[in-house]
Amino acid sequence: MKKRTISLALTLGLLTVLACGAYALSSGDSLITLSYLKGTFFPSAVEQGENTAEQALQETYDQAKDTLDSLQQSYLGQSSSTGNYSDTLRPKEWSGGDTVQLSTGSGIFMFSGTAVVTHNGAYIDVTEGSQVSSGSRLTAGHRYLVAEDTRASVTVSSGAAQMGIQGSYTFSSGGGSPIPFYDVSSLDWFYSQVCYAYENGLFSGVDDTHFGPYEAMDRAMLMTVLYQLAGAPEEELKAADASFSDVSDSAWYAPYVRWGASQGITAGTGASTFGPEEKVTREQIVVLLRSFLCNYLEQSAQNQADLSGYQDLDKASAWSHEALSWAVAEGIVSSSSSSSLTLSPQNSATRAEVSAMLRVFSEKFCR
Repeated sequence: MKKRTISLALTLGLLTVLACGAYALSSGDSLITLSYLKGTFFPSAVEQGENTAEQALQETYDQAKDTLDSLQQSYLGQSSSTGNYSDTLRPKEWSGGDTVQLSTGSGIFMFSGTAVVTHNGAYIDVTEGSQVSSGSRLTAGHRYLVAEDTRASVTVSSGAAQMGIQGSYTFSSGGGSPIPFYDVSSLDWFYSQVCYAYENGLFSGVDDTHFGPYEAMDRAMLMTVLYQLAGAPEEELKAADASFSDVSDSAWYAPYVRWGASQGITAGTGASTFGPEEKVTREQIVVLLRSFLCNYLEQSAQNQADLSGYQDLDKASAWSHEALSWAVAEGIVSSSSSSSLTLSPQNSATRAEVSAMLRVFSEKFCR
């Protein structure tokens, strides 16, 4: 666990001089060209200096960590037997809202997920070698320790988390979370939107414990989402008859792409192509949602917003202007910047952004 807990500047300066001297003496050449100094001599000397300093700092860090571990074991040996006790930092699954109370000497390792700590004294990030302010968000992959004369409360903020606890602790359940994901927290702006998408079966995670909120959504996945938004009409799916040269019949998404084309929701990206693995853009999504509204739900899309104030309207494709105006008017799309009016029409839409758009659309038009 390599952590630079002190400045390397002074150490590097001395080590570089020493390394340079040793390197020059060993070379046996007193007439060294400027290009050799710049291209070989100095880079090699600096690298040697960095490696030496890194090793020295690592040894210091390891010694300090051993001392800290020894002190922790001493505190754990004095701890009371009230509540729960864990002798190692073995991982355990927790749910959003779960809270653990810790006393001096007890520690936590965040394997996955996020949590928030409040305390009345000193809470140490052993991994970083720093103190953590009360109310801070804990980081996955870090080990934490409750310092002397301190009580700490750690509350899971992600939908699920994997934490290891060493020492005495008390536990109170948060009552469970609507989502099982390590990478979606109640502190995130998209938390309620992801919960809505997951609870209503619009789409789930990239695996059992990760939603991938910042990952871009592709066009094939969006068609499966729209199929779910339509209520998963199985007979329509079976009867769908459409084909694209870049959609294999054996592809998992083929039935949903055929369904979308048969229902007039999508016409693809060309005369015979769909672009299933292309990342769907923000303007493409609103066009598809408007098409879904008009052609599948048979509802009108009359509301229009004035887009003249948006700074990047010129970046939007001409065929998307009407859909963008409608989406802004309905609140499906808002500015992508907090400091100016921007549409970012060509940007790939993340899974979190799609969740937000779908929630507004669904609550307005699919009731």
